Amino acid sequence: MKKKLILLASLYISQYIPTTFFIQTVPVLMRQQNMSLGAIGFLGFLIVPSALKFLWSPLVDRYRLPGLGHYRGWIISLQSLSIVTLLVTASLNVQTNITELLVCMFLAFLFSSSQDIATDALAVNILLPQERGIGNAIQASGNFLGAIIGGGAALILLEKVGFRTTLLTMAIALLLCLVPILFHQEHLISVAKSPAIESYLQPFIRFFSRPNMGLWLLVVLLYMISENISVTLIRPLLVDRDLSLSDIGWLLGVVSYVSRIIAALMAGVLIPQWGRKRSLIAFGAIANVATLLYILPAAGVASPSILYAVCILVSAAQSMAYTALLTAMMDRSNPTTAGTDYTTQISVAFVGVVATTILGGMVADAIGYTLTLIIGVVVSLSSVLLIPQVYKDTLGT
Repeated sequence: MKKKLILLASLYISQYIPTTFFIQTVPVLMRQQNMSLGAIGFLGFLIVPSALKFLWSPLVDRYRLPGLGHYRGWIISLQSLSIVTLLVTASLNVQTNITELLVCMFLAFLFSSSQDIATDALAVNILLPQERGIGNAIQASGNFLGAIIGGGAALILLEKVGFRTTLLTMAIALLLCLVPILFHQEHLISVAKSPAIESYLQPFIRFFSRPNMGLWLLVVLLYMISENISVTLIRPLLVDRDLSLSDIGWLLGVVSYVSRIIAALMAGVLIPQWGRKRSLIAFGAIANVATLLYILPAAGVASPSILYAVCILVSAAQSMAYTALLTAMMDRSNPTTAGTDYTTQISVAFVGVVATTILGGMVADAIGYTLTLIIGVVVSLSSVLLIPQVYKDTLGT
Protein backbone atom coordinates (compact mmCIF):
# COMPACT_ATOMS: atom_id res chain seq x y z
CA MET A 1 0.00 0.00 0.00
CA LYS A 2 2.82 2.41 0.91
CA LYS A 3 4.55 1.95 -2.46
CA LYS A 4 1.26 2.53 -4.28
CA LEU A 5 0.65 5.80 -2.47
CA ILE A 6 4.20 7.08 -3.03
CA LEU A 7 3.92 6.25 -6.74
CA LEU A 8 0.54 7.98 -7.12
CA ALA A 9 1.66 11.00 -5.10
CA SER A 10 4.72 11.52 -7.32
CA LEU A 11 2.63 11.27 -10.50
CA TYR A 12 -0.14 13.61 -9.42
CA ILE A 13 2.37 16.13 -8.06
CA SER A 14 4.25 16.20 -11.36
CA GLN A 15 1.11 16.69 -13.47
CA TYR A 16 0.07 19.80 -11.60
CA ILE A 17 3.42 21.63 -11.44
CA PRO A 18 3.52 23.03 -15.01
CA THR A 19 -0.23 23.55 -15.46
CA THR A 20 -0.67 25.30 -12.12
CA PHE A 21 2.27 27.56 -12.88
CA PHE A 22 0.68 28.75 -16.11
CA ILE A 23 -2.92 29.02 -14.90
CA GLN A 24 -1.99 30.84 -11.68
CA THR A 25 0.91 32.98 -12.85
CA VAL A 26 -0.29 34.23 -16.23
CA PRO A 27 -3.60 35.71 -14.90
CA VAL A 28 -1.72 37.58 -12.16
CA LEU A 29 0.78 38.97 -14.67
CA MET A 30 -2.06 39.99 -17.00
CA ARG A 31 -4.00 41.72 -14.22
CA GLN A 32 -0.90 43.59 -13.11
CA GLN A 33 -0.76 44.94 -16.67
CA ASN A 34 -4.37 46.19 -16.22
CA MET A 35 -5.97 43.66 -18.55
CA SER A 36 -9.72 43.13 -18.06
CA LEU A 37 -11.27 40.15 -16.30
CA GLY A 38 -12.87 39.22 -19.61
CA ALA A 39 -9.48 39.09 -21.35
CA ILE A 40 -8.04 36.97 -18.54
CA GLY A 41 -11.03 34.65 -18.81
CA PHE A 42 -10.15 33.80 -22.40
CA LEU A 43 -7.15 31.86 -21.08
CA GLY A 44 -9.77 29.17 -20.55
CA PHE A 45 -9.49 28.30 -24.24
CA LEU A 46 -5.90 27.17 -23.62
CA ILE A 47 -6.99 24.51 -21.12
CA VAL A 48 -9.40 22.91 -23.59
CA PRO A 49 -7.24 19.71 -23.76
CA SER A 50 -8.27 18.99 -20.17
CA ALA A 51 -11.92 18.99 -21.23
CA LEU A 52 -11.47 17.09 -24.51
CA LYS A 53 -8.93 14.46 -23.42
CA PHE A 54 -11.67 11.81 -23.30
CA LEU A 55 -11.54 11.84 -27.13
CA TRP A 56 -8.12 10.19 -27.17
CA SER A 57 -8.46 8.20 -23.92
CA PRO A 58 -9.46 4.96 -25.78
CA LEU A 59 -6.12 5.16 -27.61
CA VAL A 60 -4.28 5.23 -24.28
CA ASP A 61 -6.33 2.23 -23.10
CA ARG A 62 -5.70 0.28 -26.32
CA TYR A 63 -2.09 0.94 -27.31
CA ARG A 64 1.17 0.26 -25.49
CA LEU A 65 4.58 1.80 -26.09
CA PRO A 66 7.17 -0.91 -26.85
CA GLY A 67 9.54 -1.68 -24.00
CA LEU A 68 7.93 0.70 -21.51
CA GLY A 69 4.76 -1.13 -20.50
CA HIS A 70 1.21 0.12 -20.97
CA TYR A 71 0.14 3.07 -18.81
CA ARG A 72 3.69 3.30 -17.44
CA GLY A 73 5.01 3.96 -20.95
CA TRP A 74 2.52 6.73 -21.63
CA ILE A 75 3.34 8.39 -18.30
CA ILE A 76 7.11 8.35 -18.84
CA SER A 77 6.83 9.70 -22.39
CA LEU A 78 4.33 12.46 -21.65
CA GLN A 79 6.08 13.67 -18.51
CA SER A 80 9.31 13.88 -20.49
CA LEU A 81 7.52 16.11 -23.02
CA SER A 82 6.30 18.32 -20.15
CA ILE A 83 9.90 18.74 -19.00
CA VAL A 84 10.93 19.77 -22.52
CA THR A 85 8.05 22.29 -22.61
CA LEU A 86 9.26 23.91 -19.38
CA LEU A 87 12.80 24.13 -20.74
CA VAL A 88 11.55 25.82 -23.93
CA THR A 89 9.42 28.22 -21.87
CA ALA A 90 12.47 29.11 -19.78
CA SER A 91 14.18 30.42 -22.91
CA LEU A 92 11.38 32.92 -23.69
CA ASN A 93 11.15 36.62 -22.94
CA VAL A 94 7.68 36.95 -21.41
CA GLN A 95 7.42 40.61 -22.42
CA THR A 96 8.06 40.08 -26.13
CA ASN A 97 7.19 36.40 -26.72
CA ILE A 98 3.62 36.35 -25.42
CA THR A 99 2.38 34.20 -28.35
CA GLU A 100 5.08 31.61 -27.77
CA LEU A 101 4.31 31.67 -24.03
CA LEU A 102 0.64 30.91 -24.71
CA VAL A 103 1.61 28.07 -27.08
CA CYS A 104 3.76 26.56 -24.33
CA MET A 105 0.85 26.94 -21.92
CA PHE A 106 -1.39 25.03 -24.34
CA LEU A 107 1.23 22.27 -24.78
CA ALA A 108 1.68 21.97 -21.02
CA PHE A 109 -2.05 21.32 -20.63
CA LEU A 110 -2.07 18.91 -23.59
CA PHE A 111 0.78 16.77 -22.23
CA SER A 112 -0.39 16.93 -18.62
CA SER A 113 -4.02 16.09 -19.42
CA SER A 114 -2.92 13.17 -21.61
CA GLN A 115 -0.63 11.91 -18.86
CA ASP A 116 -3.56 12.16 -16.47
CA ILE A 117 -5.47 9.60 -18.55
CA ALA A 118 -2.73 7.04 -18.00
CA THR A 119 -2.17 7.98 -14.35
CA ASP A 120 -5.87 7.67 -13.49
CA ALA A 121 -6.06 4.32 -15.29
CA LEU A 122 -3.01 3.10 -13.39
CA ALA A 123 -4.63 4.20 -10.12
CA VAL A 124 -7.89 2.38 -10.90
CA ASN A 125 -5.94 -0.82 -11.56
CA ILE A 126 -3.62 -0.78 -8.54
CA LEU A 127 -6.07 0.42 -5.87
CA LEU A 128 -8.51 -2.00 -4.24
CA PRO A 129 -12.07 -0.66 -3.64
CA GLN A 130 -11.39 -0.21 0.08
CA GLU A 131 -8.20 1.73 -0.74
CA ARG A 132 -9.90 4.27 -3.00
CA GLY A 133 -10.85 6.72 -0.27
CA ILE A 134 -7.27 7.21 0.90
CA GLY A 135 -6.00 6.71 -2.66
CA ASN A 136 -8.06 9.62 -3.95
CA ALA A 137 -7.05 11.65 -0.90
CA ILE A 138 -3.45 11.08 -2.01
CA GLN A 139 -4.45 12.04 -5.56
CA ALA A 140 -6.02 15.29 -4.37
CA SER A 141 -3.12 15.97 -1.99
CA GLY A 142 -0.62 15.29 -4.77
CA ASN A 143 -2.49 17.70 -7.02
CA PHE A 144 -2.42 20.35 -4.32
CA LEU A 145 1.26 19.80 -3.50
CA GLY A 146 2.02 20.13 -7.20
CA ALA A 147 -0.02 23.32 -7.13
CA ILE A 148 2.03 24.59 -4.17
CA ILE A 149 5.20 24.02 -6.18
CA GLY A 150 3.86 25.28 -9.52
CA GLY A 151 1.71 28.06 -8.10
CA GLY A 152 2.72 29.33 -4.68
CA ALA A 153 6.43 28.52 -4.61
CA ALA A 154 6.83 29.48 -8.26
CA LEU A 155 5.16 32.87 -7.74
CA ILE A 156 7.43 33.58 -4.78
CA LEU A 157 10.50 32.32 -6.65
CA LEU A 158 9.52 34.28 -9.75
CA GLU A 159 9.66 37.54 -7.83
CA LYS A 160 13.03 36.71 -6.27
CA VAL A 161 15.10 34.93 -8.94
CA GLY A 162 13.29 35.61 -12.21
CA PHE A 163 11.40 33.71 -14.89
CA ARG A 164 14.17 31.52 -16.33
CA THR A 165 15.47 30.14 -13.03
CA THR A 166 11.93 29.45 -11.84
CA LEU A 167 11.13 27.38 -14.94
CA LEU A 168 14.41 25.45 -14.72
CA THR A 169 13.69 24.64 -11.07
CA MET A 170 10.27 23.25 -11.98
CA ALA A 171 11.80 21.13 -14.77
CA ILE A 172 14.18 19.58 -12.22
CA ALA A 173 11.22 18.87 -9.90
CA LEU A 174 9.41 17.02 -12.71
CA LEU A 175 12.53 15.01 -13.45
CA LEU A 176 12.74 13.88 -9.81
CA CYS A 177 9.06 12.89 -9.87
CA LEU A 178 9.84 10.44 -12.69
CA VAL A 179 11.92 8.20 -10.42
CA PRO A 180 9.10 6.13 -8.79
CA ILE A 181 7.41 5.27 -12.11
CA LEU A 182 10.76 4.25 -13.62
CA PHE A 183 11.08 1.57 -10.91
CA HIS A 184 7.41 0.52 -11.00
CA GLN A 185 6.69 -3.01 -12.25
CA GLU A 186 3.37 -2.73 -14.05
CA HIS A 187 0.94 -5.65 -14.08
CA LEU A 188 -0.31 -5.71 -17.66
CA ILE A 189 -3.99 -6.42 -18.31
CA SER A 190 -4.79 -8.10 -21.61
CA VAL A 191 -6.91 -5.95 -23.89
CA ALA A 192 -9.10 -7.72 -26.44
CA LYS A 193 -8.22 -6.60 -29.95
CA SER A 194 -11.06 -5.59 -32.23
CA PRO A 195 -11.36 -3.38 -35.33
CA ALA A 196 -10.07 0.13 -34.64
CA ILE A 197 -13.39 1.99 -34.98
CA GLU A 198 -15.25 -0.62 -32.95
CA SER A 199 -12.60 -0.65 -30.22
CA TYR A 200 -12.71 3.14 -30.08
CA LEU A 201 -16.49 3.39 -29.70
CA GLN A 202 -17.23 0.37 -27.48
CA PRO A 203 -15.85 1.83 -24.22
CA PHE A 204 -18.01 4.93 -24.65
CA ILE A 205 -21.12 2.87 -25.49
CA ARG A 206 -20.66 0.67 -22.42
CA PHE A 207 -19.94 3.65 -20.20
CA PHE A 208 -22.92 5.79 -21.23
CA SER A 209 -25.34 2.84 -21.13
CA ARG A 210 -24.89 2.30 -17.39
CA PRO A 211 -27.87 3.09 -15.11
CA ASN A 212 -28.27 6.76 -14.11
CA MET A 213 -25.07 7.71 -15.95
CA GLY A 214 -26.63 10.77 -17.60
CA LEU A 215 -27.82 12.11 -14.26
CA TRP A 216 -24.46 11.35 -12.65
CA LEU A 217 -22.58 13.25 -15.36
CA LEU A 218 -24.86 16.24 -14.77
CA VAL A 219 -23.82 16.13 -11.11
CA VAL A 220 -20.15 15.93 -12.15
CA LEU A 221 -20.60 18.94 -14.45
CA LEU A 222 -22.26 21.16 -11.84
CA TYR A 223 -20.74 19.95 -8.55
CA MET A 224 -17.55 22.06 -8.74
CA ILE A 225 -18.96 25.13 -10.54
CA SER A 226 -18.81 27.37 -7.46
CA GLU A 227 -15.20 26.33 -6.79
CA ASN A 228 -14.24 26.91 -10.43
CA ILE A 229 -15.72 30.41 -10.40
CA SER A 230 -14.09 31.28 -7.08
CA VAL A 231 -10.69 30.03 -8.28
CA THR A 232 -11.03 32.12 -11.45
CA LEU A 233 -11.97 35.30 -9.59
CA ILE A 234 -9.97 35.22 -6.37
CA ARG A 235 -6.58 36.03 -7.93
CA PRO A 236 -7.61 39.17 -9.84
CA LEU A 237 -9.74 40.07 -6.81
CA LEU A 238 -6.67 39.99 -4.56
CA VAL A 239 -4.72 42.04 -7.10
CA ASP A 240 -7.53 44.60 -6.87
CA ARG A 241 -6.99 44.57 -3.08
CA ASP A 242 -3.35 45.58 -3.75
CA LEU A 243 -1.72 42.30 -2.73
CA SER A 244 1.71 41.71 -4.25
CA LEU A 245 2.75 38.71 -6.34
CA SER A 246 4.55 37.26 -3.33
CA ASP A 247 1.56 37.88 -1.02
CA ILE A 248 -0.76 36.06 -3.42
CA GLY A 249 1.77 33.25 -3.75
CA TRP A 250 1.87 32.69 0.01
CA LEU A 251 -1.89 33.04 0.53
CA LEU A 252 -3.27 31.03 -2.39
CA GLY A 253 -0.27 29.02 -3.50
CA VAL A 254 1.05 27.81 -0.16
CA VAL A 255 -1.23 28.32 2.85
CA SER A 256 -4.48 27.55 1.03
CA TYR A 257 -3.05 24.44 -0.60
CA VAL A 258 -1.62 23.14 2.67
CA SER A 259 -5.14 23.38 4.10
CA ARG A 260 -6.41 21.54 1.02
CA ILE A 261 -3.92 18.71 1.57
CA ILE A 262 -4.88 18.30 5.23
CA ALA A 263 -8.59 18.41 4.38
CA ALA A 264 -8.19 15.88 1.55
CA LEU A 265 -6.49 13.41 3.89
CA MET A 266 -9.28 13.91 6.45
CA ALA A 267 -11.85 13.26 3.73
CA GLY A 268 -9.97 10.12 2.71
CA VAL A 269 -10.48 8.75 6.22
CA LEU A 270 -14.14 9.82 6.47
CA ILE A 271 -15.38 8.69 3.04
CA PRO A 272 -15.13 4.91 3.72
CA GLN A 273 -16.96 5.44 7.03
CA TRP A 274 -19.70 7.74 5.74
CA GLY A 275 -20.17 6.16 2.32
CA ARG A 276 -20.05 7.86 -1.08
CA LYS A 277 -23.56 9.36 -1.10
CA ARG A 278 -23.40 10.93 2.35
CA SER A 279 -19.88 12.26 1.72
CA LEU A 280 -20.85 13.87 -1.58
CA ILE A 281 -23.90 15.56 -0.06
CA ALA A 282 -22.27 16.72 3.18
CA PHE A 283 -18.98 17.91 1.70
CA GLY A 284 -20.72 19.51 -1.29
CA ALA A 285 -23.10 21.50 0.91
CA ILE A 286 -20.32 22.63 3.26
CA ALA A 287 -18.07 23.66 0.37
CA ASN A 288 -20.75 25.84 -1.21
CA VAL A 289 -21.59 27.59 2.04
CA ALA A 290 -17.89 28.19 2.66
CA THR A 291 -17.39 29.62 -0.85
CA LEU A 292 -19.73 32.48 0.07
CA LEU A 293 -17.01 33.72 2.44
CA TYR A 294 -15.23 35.12 -0.62
CA ILE A 295 -17.91 37.81 -0.58
CA LEU A 296 -15.88 39.45 2.22
CA PRO A 297 -12.86 40.39 0.06
CA ALA A 298 -15.28 41.17 -2.79
CA ALA A 299 -16.93 43.69 -0.46
CA GLY A 300 -13.59 45.38 0.19
CA VAL A 301 -12.22 43.52 3.21
CA ALA A 302 -8.42 43.53 2.93
CA SER A 303 -7.30 42.60 6.46
CA PRO A 304 -4.55 39.95 6.11
CA SER A 305 -5.84 37.89 9.05
CA ILE A 306 -9.37 37.79 7.62
CA LEU A 307 -8.12 36.95 4.12
CA TYR A 308 -6.01 34.09 5.46
CA ALA A 309 -8.89 32.72 7.55
CA VAL A 310 -11.32 32.93 4.62
CA CYS A 311 -8.96 31.27 2.14
CA ILE A 312 -8.06 28.47 4.57
CA LEU A 313 -11.71 27.65 5.34
CA VAL A 314 -12.86 27.83 1.72
CA SER A 315 -9.92 25.78 0.44
CA ALA A 316 -10.37 23.06 3.07
CA ALA A 317 -14.10 22.70 2.42
CA GLN A 318 -13.67 22.61 -1.36
CA SER A 319 -10.90 20.02 -1.04
CA MET A 320 -13.10 17.59 0.89
CA ALA A 321 -15.83 17.88 -1.75
CA TYR A 322 -13.27 17.35 -4.52
CA THR A 323 -11.91 14.20 -2.85
CA ALA A 324 -15.41 12.75 -2.47
CA LEU A 325 -16.15 13.42 -6.14
CA LEU A 326 -12.92 11.75 -7.31
CA THR A 327 -13.68 8.66 -5.22
CA ALA A 328 -17.19 8.36 -6.66
CA MET A 329 -15.76 8.71 -10.18
CA MET A 330 -13.31 5.87 -9.59
CA ASP A 331 -16.18 3.61 -8.48
CA ARG A 332 -17.65 4.07 -11.96
CA SER A 333 -14.47 3.03 -13.81
CA ASN A 334 -13.94 -0.45 -15.25
CA PRO A 335 -10.31 -1.68 -14.90
CA THR A 336 -10.09 -2.74 -18.58
CA THR A 337 -11.23 0.68 -19.83
CA ALA A 338 -10.15 2.72 -16.81
CA GLY A 339 -8.55 5.47 -18.87
CA THR A 340 -11.71 6.08 -20.88
CA ASP A 341 -14.21 5.72 -18.00
CA TYR A 342 -12.42 7.92 -15.50
CA THR A 343 -11.24 10.45 -18.07
CA THR A 344 -14.73 10.88 -19.52
CA GLN A 345 -15.97 11.92 -16.09
CA ILE A 346 -13.00 14.22 -15.52
CA SER A 347 -13.56 15.77 -18.95
CA VAL A 348 -17.19 16.51 -18.12
CA ALA A 349 -16.00 18.27 -14.97
CA PHE A 350 -13.46 20.22 -17.01
CA VAL A 351 -16.18 21.42 -19.36
CA GLY A 352 -17.42 23.28 -16.30
CA VAL A 353 -13.89 24.53 -15.59
CA VAL A 354 -13.43 25.88 -19.12
CA ALA A 355 -16.90 27.46 -19.20
CA THR A 356 -16.53 29.16 -15.83
CA THR A 357 -12.98 30.30 -16.58
CA ILE A 358 -14.14 31.98 -19.78
CA LEU A 359 -17.53 33.23 -18.61
CA GLY A 360 -16.73 33.91 -14.95
CA GLY A 361 -14.53 36.90 -15.71
CA MET A 362 -16.97 38.30 -18.26
CA VAL A 363 -19.92 37.95 -15.88
CA ALA A 364 -17.92 39.49 -13.02
CA ASP A 365 -17.02 42.44 -15.26
CA ALA A 366 -20.74 42.95 -15.90
CA ILE A 367 -22.35 42.34 -12.49
CA GLY A 368 -19.46 42.28 -10.01
CA TYR A 369 -17.63 39.67 -7.96
CA THR A 370 -20.34 39.12 -5.32
CA LEU A 371 -23.29 38.29 -7.58
CA THR A 372 -21.08 36.05 -9.74
CA LEU A 373 -20.01 34.04 -6.68
CA ILE A 374 -23.62 33.69 -5.52
CA ILE A 375 -24.73 32.42 -8.94
CA GLY A 376 -21.96 29.80 -8.88
CA VAL A 377 -23.01 28.58 -5.43
CA VAL A 378 -26.66 28.26 -6.46
CA VAL A 379 -25.70 26.20 -9.52
CA SER A 380 -23.46 23.87 -7.51
CA LEU A 381 -26.05 23.36 -4.78
CA SER A 382 -28.52 22.19 -7.43
CA SER A 383 -26.18 19.26 -8.16
CA VAL A 384 -26.11 18.29 -4.48
CA LEU A 385 -29.90 17.94 -4.59
CA LEU A 386 -29.57 15.42 -7.44
CA ILE A 387 -27.18 13.07 -5.62
CA PRO A 388 -29.85 11.04 -3.72
CA GLN A 389 -31.54 10.27 -7.05
CA VAL A 390 -28.23 9.12 -8.57
CA TYR A 391 -27.72 6.64 -5.75
CA LYS A 392 -31.36 5.59 -5.48
CA ASP A 393 -31.03 2.40 -7.53
CA THR A 394 -27.27 2.03 -7.99
CA LEU A 395 -24.18 1.59 -5.85
CA GLY A 396 -26.13 1.67 -2.59
CA THR A 397 -24.38 4.33 -0.53
